[in-house]
Amino acid sequence: MSIVSSLQLLHVYDSESSEDEVPGPRVSTKRSLNEDRGPENSKKLCTRLPVPEQFVAEKPVEHIDDPCLHDGRIRTIPHERGCWAVFVYIPFTETSGVRELCSFIKELVPDRLNLHVSNEFHISLSKILVIKFHWISSFVQTLKDRINPFKKFFILFDGLKVYCNEEKTRTFISLEIRCGHNTLVQLVDAVDRCLDDFELPTFYKNPSFHMSIAWCADDKQEELEPYLAQFSDKLEELKEAFDQDNWYLFAELIMCKVGNKIFQFTLQ
Repeated sequence: MSIVSSLQLLHVYDSESSEDEVPGPRVSTKRSLNEDRGPENSKKLCTRLPVPEQFVAEKPVEHIDDPCLHDGRIRTIPHERGCWAVFVYIPFTETSGVRELCSFIKELVPDRLNLHVSNEFHISLSKILVIKFHWISSFVQTLKDRINPFKKFFILFDGLKVYCNEEKTRTFISLEIRCGHNTLVQLVDAVDRCLDDFELPTFYKNPSFHMSIAWCADDKQEELEPYLAQFSDKLEELKEAFDQDNWYLFAELIMCKVGNKIFQFTLQ
């Protein structure tokens, strides 16, 4: 089962679902009728004003997801007020080598596939999930406690692969991971235990860890895989041209995005 490039999908959910404000105490503005009436007005009758016509005919606005507003991305999590999308990941800062590889891939793939270069590189440690607003503080603290024992480690990229997400709504070109797999498995196990505490879905079983660098809408796996040999040849060429630090990640931060807020945990 593939791991999707989830941050961009999360933006689609964020744009509407994380607009809820932090709830505060409600102050009642009601007073008794006699308090509002002075002696002179106590005998006056209250007259209900007519509702303006434009509001009488007005109907609630139904949310309709428009993929055109999100580069063709389709919402796979239903919009529900009071719920926030949550996602746990390791961030990666783009290097010159990765940027050059993305440019080559973008130029090689036909325009009809409408390929997009990822704008936030990362390695997923969870699926995109939905959490109740009142759980957020407890969830973040529990996640912090689970991650706290872990130390910083290296992740080395090597090889390319094409993935398609579970819903068949997006296809990804990704860098595979050669070094750091065991620690990633342990991290996912720690995150999964946190998710279990809140009865949330855990990560994929036997995950294939990778970092997505480009994507396109719909299931285009069969159309992209024939280009893999050329992608791989270019990767080997760039590994010779650029320093090794272009192709590894020193993982020292775990990020948790909840709605439009990002929580950062530093590894030991």
